[in-house]
Amino acid sequence: MKRRLVLITGCILFLHLFSLPVAAQTEIHSIVVEGNEYVSQDKILRVVRLKPGDPYDDKGFADAAKRLFATKEFADVKIFKEQYGSQITVTIVVKEYPRIDGVRFEGNKKIKDDDLSEATQVKEGAFIRPALLRSDHEIISEKYREKGYYRIKVKDELKVERDKKTKKTRTILVYEISEGEKVEIKHIDFFGNRVVDSDDIRKVMESREDRWLRGAEFKPKVLNDDLALIATLYREHGFLDVEVVDKELIFSEDGKGVDVFITLKEGKQYKVGDVTWTGNTVFDDVQIGSKVTFRKYDVFNDTEFTLIQQGINELYWDRGYIYNSVSPEKKVSRKNVIDVNFDIVEGKPAHINEINISGNTKTAERVIRRELVINPGDVFLRPRLLRSLREVFSLGFFEGPPEPIVKPANEEGDIDIDLKVKEKQTGQFRLGAGFSSLNSISGFIGIAETNFLGRGQQIGIDWEFSRYRQNVDLRFTEPWLFGTPTELSINLFNRIQNQVRQQFFNDRRQGISIRVGRPFPWFDYTSAFVRYRYELVELTNFSAGYLGPLLTIDWPQRTSSMAFTVLRNSTDSPFRPTKGTRSTFTVEFNGGILGGDVRFHRYEAGFSWYESLFWKFVLQLKYSAAILDGYSSPKDVPDYELFRLGGNRRYGVRGYDFYEIVPRGNPPYLGGRFMHIMGYELSFAVGPTVTLLGFFDMGNTWNSFEGADVADLRKGIGVGIRIELPMLGTVGFDYGYGYDRIGGPAWEPHLTFGAGF
Repeated sequence: MKRRLVLITGCILFLHLFSLPVAAQTEIHSIVVEGNEYVSQDKILRVVRLKPGDPYDDKGFADAAKRLFATKEFADVKIFKEQYGSQITVTIVVKEYPRIDGVRFEGNKKIKDDDLSEATQVKEGAFIRPALLRSDHEIISEKYREKGYYRIKVKDELKVERDKKTKKTRTILVYEISEGEKVEIKHIDFFGNRVVDSDDIRKVMESREDRWLRGAEFKPKVLNDDLALIATLYREHGFLDVEVVDKELIFSEDGKGVDVFITLKEGKQYKVGDVTWTGNTVFDDVQIGSKVTFRKYDVFNDTEFTLIQQGINELYWDRGYIYNSVSPEKKVSRKNVIDVNFDIVEGKPAHINEINISGNTKTAERVIRRELVINPGDVFLRPRLLRSLREVFSLGFFEGPPEPIVKPANEEGDIDIDLKVKEKQTGQFRLGAGFSSLNSISGFIGIAETNFLGRGQQIGIDWEFSRYRQNVDLRFTEPWLFGTPTELSINLFNRIQNQVRQQFFNDRRQGISIRVGRPFPWFDYTSAFVRYRYELVELTNFSAGYLGPLLTIDWPQRTSSMAFTVLRNSTDSPFRPTKGTRSTFTVEFNGGILGGDVRFHRYEAGFSWYESLFWKFVLQLKYSAAILDGYSSPKDVPDYELFRLGGNRRYGVRGYDFYEIVPRGNPPYLGGRFMHIMGYELSFAVGPTVTLLGFFDMGNTWNSFEGADVADLRKGIGVGIRIELPMLGTVGFDYGYGYDRIGGPAWEPHLTFGAGF
């Protein structure tokens, strides 16, 4: 009976449960957005990623609120819901950050608006949130601290202004800047330095103490960099464990000065023990040892240690082993002595897979490739890559050497080289006027293209005119004749120089010259040229002071000459060299089997040596000498071919007028058959287009080589400036003081413009 009752009760409960109505799932009926002024409702709904008809989920709207905050456009987001049966209406209430129509800086005198605007993050149209403002405050303050204004204060204010033109209101964020005065470092002192003297530490720091003739701006970033320089100094003296324990700043009561106290913990001074290396098979021990400059029991110089590691690496890189590794192992063997072993893993030499060139929109790719001394399939040799970059830059078509990117090409260890060039303007239209002591006021017009049609050819015409001078030159150069590194140059000219103070006749020359050259085999950086020149020379209107043999010659005279030149140029730049040499030697024959009316031969040598000294200073040492003679008699050399020095032209000695220097005792118009010039020039690059220089020129000429006294040189000293101007080339001005001028020492100006005149 009980069992039957339980069964009936269970059935009733089962039927009751399945007869209950199922709860309907809630869904979003509508979404309402409130509080938005600048951000559109569509954008907010896109960020929310929910729409009517979607199932409602509290977590989904919590995530939606996070996404709205992540846009950094809203200061607050609240979500409300109202349920009507199984449907829910959602209301999203947003509070936007202020949106600005512009940014203005006030009170800034030491830093320009554009510099501050570029550095700060808040821009026109931005929503400004507190974190962004705090960041901008710090950015502005840091820029001022970099300039020594440590007491900088920045405030911000939103100002609503009415535009006078549009009559609309605009919200402007104003940064109000109180610059304060510069903070000067009054004193720098050190604690804990027992071995290295305080003055030696101060010398490596960029921060300086205030002195009567020298300011000492306090720049926190510079001071922090100085701490690293101090640590480097100590490590160079063997204190490898040195620590900068503390940096204390004590400001004066008026806030204009600060004392800096730096506490150091020197630690032990280490010395060099045994220096060994392992793993080298490509280079023998002598070659590796040549890079090791350590000597046993020397003070352990950590900078020198790094340079040794780099030197061994470069030894392998230069041979193509770019995947080599040099792992230094330092071990303190006893007390303060460090044994060093360089563990060398040589790897395999890398081969070049591809060389890709980009950035050349005008220059044909073949013009660049033919200058490269490395090719696909070659073993990668770093010196040859550097040489290739030099040769491409020497073309003069690009702002600098190509930017090389070396990257792995495949699993075999080959590499690809990407060369990116940046072209510069190569066409020139030169138009100008100037002054020279030889020609007074003069002008010129010139048109030139050094990369004609992107083929690397040069073409140009120059017309130079003045009261006393008329020159017209046409020129064309093909650097790669018939697809070979053969240069062909053709020059047509008509030159007229009338009587001036140092010119005793009117000189007219018409002619043509043809030059062919090729790289000289077996000698690096060297080329050989042969030049044929034919010209008609006509001298007229001789001055009363001229009494030479030219008066009896039948004009015009025909000159037919052949010249052979060897040129070696290892400078790092054809435009503004900082290192390397440039040497020339020329032998010239006139007349004889070549025909013509004059018969003489000339030998000329020139040498320039460049060396970068320090900072941006470059020293140039230059030397030239030349001798000429007739085939049968010195009288075969016409007077107008003799050497007369001075000025800033071919045989220039600055501080003297053109053609002023002749052999002592000669009439002013009669030059010498042997000349010798040398000089020193110290240049300083003020910027990429301006160079200042000082010079000391010396030179003289004599009637014969045997009668020359190279200790008897006319001397000139002075200063100058060179300015590179777009389209016009180089403008130069030199002001020289000639010590040995006839009539006594005097100053002489020298001006060059464009191609020079």
